[in-house]
Amino acid sequence: MSGINKQQIDDYFREQFSSGGEKYLSNAFLEESNLEELQGIFKEQWDNISLENSDSDHLDHILYKINYQINSSEEKRVKPKALRFFNWYARIAALLLIPLLVYTGIVTNRQYPKSVGAEGWAEMRAPMGARIKFNLPDGSYGWLNSGSTITYSLNFNQRREVSLVGQAFFVVKHQDDNQFVVKTNYLDVEVKGTCFDVAAYDDEKQIDVTLERGVIVLKSDHFCSPVEMKPDEQISFNIEKQSITKSNVNAQYFSAWKEGKLMLRNASLEELAKQLSRWYNIDVRIQNSRQADFQYRATFEDENLNEVLRLLKISTPLDFKIEERVKQADGSFSKQKVLLIVKQSNSQPFKL
Repeated sequence: MSGINKQQIDDYFREQFSSGGEKYLSNAFLEESNLEELQGIFKEQWDNISLENSDSDHLDHILYKINYQINSSEEKRVKPKALRFFNWYARIAALLLIPLLVYTGIVTNRQYPKSVGAEGWAEMRAPMGARIKFNLPDGSYGWLNSGSTITYSLNFNQRREVSLVGQAFFVVKHQDDNQFVVKTNYLDVEVKGTCFDVAAYDDEKQIDVTLERGVIVLKSDHFCSPVEMKPDEQISFNIEKQSITKSNVNAQYFSAWKEGKLMLRNASLEELAKQLSRWYNIDVRIQNSRQADFQYRATFEDENLNEVLRLLKISTPLDFKIEERVKQADGSFSKQKVLLIVKQSNSQPFKL
């Protein structure tokens, strides 16, 4: 992509864009030569909107109204000016921060009134290739891994329940009379105050719950009885077999992702490909996978994709090929594809 189509960007912020316009903007960031020009354009957009709304110093009431109207039936009838106003800020802020995105969602650090009776909900999502920190209305907080989402009711302070798709690490604030529950498709995690990790991606065959501190209880219609966990224990629930396995682990290994560390512990080749795909938001495929009968042990901290692939090549019987991205009819580019090639068979774990 050579140069920037500023009209496409202006249309985006005026909400006059097409799906092709969104794709154009997304792909513009993938060209390193565009970054300086993009930063200047978004800085100008930010300054213009800031001047136009300089009298809006306190946005708590706007944030609450946005959450309510996004997720209630009233939003179907009206699109308030406050929502458009916040959308402009959110778009520019997110684009200015890419790729170091630390977006805590619309409801960061907000305490909602206990009188809220809305059936609306709030949602926070970590884009593919990003990890974000989130804050909940009760003072609990945590991190969302790549491609993960949590949702919860706007009356959260009355009933502390969150639904999770993907992986999250929770630090829960203790409340004697109000239990905290993380709900997944197949099991619930009940806790009053502790630190733990839950991995429950829709495309995985198992759910892993790892306890770092405190005590939690797992409940499910698939269990004969609730299962209590202690620190440095991990429960793996096999969805297909509907069986559970309890292991003693170093729990901090399984939450290191929130610190920018990609840790592989006896990972299969398929698991390696899946982790790289999520971590870098790419499409990883395997060639000669039947020859691969070995496991990987490695820790990558804030490494770019090329460096990780280089380390894999020199330390394991793997080679790789980065395929050229293809320009689509709408002007966008296809997702980055990487081919992992198995050169020989080996049954020993590799340490990087």
